[in-house]
Amino acid sequence: MRKQSADIKEISSKVKETSMNLAITKVLIHRGRKALRDIDDNSKRAIAMSEELLMKLLDENKDTEYGRLYDFANIRSIEEYKEKVPLSTYDDYEPYIKRMVEDNENNLLTVRPPKHYALSSGSVGVPKHIPVSQEELDIYSKYGTSLCFGVIDEFYRNTTGRSLKPGFGVNLIELKFQDTKHGVPKGAISGNIMKQVKDITEYVLTSPWDVINPQAEMDLKYLRARFALEREDVTFLVGAFMTALVDMVDYMRANWKMLCRDIYYGRIDENIKIPDEQRRIFEQRLSPNHRRARKLAAEFRKGPDGILTRIWPGLQYVAGIGTGGFFTYAKKMRRYTGKNIPYNNLTYAASEGLFAAARHAGDTSYVLLPEGGFYEFIPANAEDESTTLTIDQLEEGEDYEIVVTNLSGFYRYRIKDVIRVTGFYNEAPLLQFIYRKSQMLSIQGEKTNEESVRWSIEQFMKDTKLVINDYSVYADTDSEPGHYVFLMEPETKVPKDKIDEYRDVIDAKMMQANPSYGDKVRTGVLGPMELIFLQAETYQAYRDLMIRKGTSPNQLKPVRVIDTPIKQKFFFTLRERYS
Repeated sequence: MRKQSADIKEISSKVKETSMNLAITKVLIHRGRKALRDIDDNSKRAIAMSEELLMKLLDENKDTEYGRLYDFANIRSIEEYKEKVPLSTYDDYEPYIKRMVEDNENNLLTVRPPKHYALSSGSVGVPKHIPVSQEELDIYSKYGTSLCFGVIDEFYRNTTGRSLKPGFGVNLIELKFQDTKHGVPKGAISGNIMKQVKDITEYVLTSPWDVINPQAEMDLKYLRARFALEREDVTFLVGAFMTALVDMVDYMRANWKMLCRDIYYGRIDENIKIPDEQRRIFEQRLSPNHRRARKLAAEFRKGPDGILTRIWPGLQYVAGIGTGGFFTYAKKMRRYTGKNIPYNNLTYAASEGLFAAARHAGDTSYVLLPEGGFYEFIPANAEDESTTLTIDQLEEGEDYEIVVTNLSGFYRYRIKDVIRVTGFYNEAPLLQFIYRKSQMLSIQGEKTNEESVRWSIEQFMKDTKLVINDYSVYADTDSEPGHYVFLMEPETKVPKDKIDEYRDVIDAKMMQANPSYGDKVRTGVLGPMELIFLQAETYQAYRDLMIRKGTSPNQLKPVRVIDTPIKQKFFFTLRERYS
């Protein structure tokens, strides 16, 4: 009778889980379709919406301390706004934000009280506190979460005639929260959105809540993989960036024997770091699964190609930013999923706001969102950076520094991103992130940006057939003359006698990508390039180190420029050793 009762309880639990998963999936698809309609409708009147939003923000905030300082009450046009309100950086807001965080003062920058503070690294390691209003959080919820379901559902309806199927997702977006002394949460914005849906996560995500929102030190890589592999009905994978998704698969491939053994016996390996009480709670959820363990082991033995669609046959999509500097990880992920799984590159966003979103599966350009802020643009090569353009003045194929007036109290704010206009979606420009101005290298005025480096790496990989997992550049100004050092992590170890040949290839590509660099090398103003190959898993080790130090995985971007002594020591120490 006890076994019969336990069986009935388990069946009842499964029925509830299935029905809840189906119901939640329907809600998510409904919200996603609504977000699609909004992006379509708003893009048709993007120019008017932009001006309307600006005037609304100025009127709303005219009696704030900042609004009185710049006479918001008497601004009647975009041109008057540009004349009266200066371009700004974080330093202009720091005194106000300090009063908001420490003294809980309101009506300084905006009438909208901060519901969250996004933490962004400061120039000397002191985190910047970026205020986030409820309106900003709503934009993140709609376009950072709901839109993805609409985009993928549309893809399947267009290609198969059927809607997105219900199932469970592997989520790598982690919550890491602190509170100000006045109780306002601070951390990654994506974590705040996750916290709002805590009650439904057990019905749509593979990880238990205590793995999504860890309250103690534990081996999260193992736990995410352990709970994800347990389930066969995984239909999507989501991470803030493609790096997190690749790291997870690499961990599974490296540790599949242990993971399969634990699934077979229904346990958590005794060597995994996890508090005893938490281990007990997790293991109560687990039971031996011989069939699943054997299936997984058989698939992992076959190798990496298409591994994800073999262990999860119902996999429908992957969501995570794989554009720009993440392209090497997107290539690697494609090997794991095969060519037929659609990818969603999510959004173009920063701590200061969510500015654009991918309208279709596979899009590498993002539709600017006129409801996300009022935008101005400085031509990338302009000598006079005080003159800005609005969205109706942009030209396809041109590069611009983006300036934003957001929904949380930043006005004409320079986020230091340079974007390229790749076209238009109705009236809304289509954008690609090109580089951060703060990440530009220039030893002798050659101005090498991230796009030049990325293009050089892509061409290098094509010419040499060498797969590069990740890469960085260091400007060595201590040598005479100064020179660039390229650091690359290859998929397989490069023979010592090939290094000079490969150095010549990447140097030639850099000269082509940035003629000014080439001129300065040829004339001896810059010294010859140096090429260093790094040991396997160097970049993954760096990400793991940063996470242990408290950096949110949601904010870990590729290290493209070695610009601190700590980075220099870490990466140069892990150079490949040759006898």
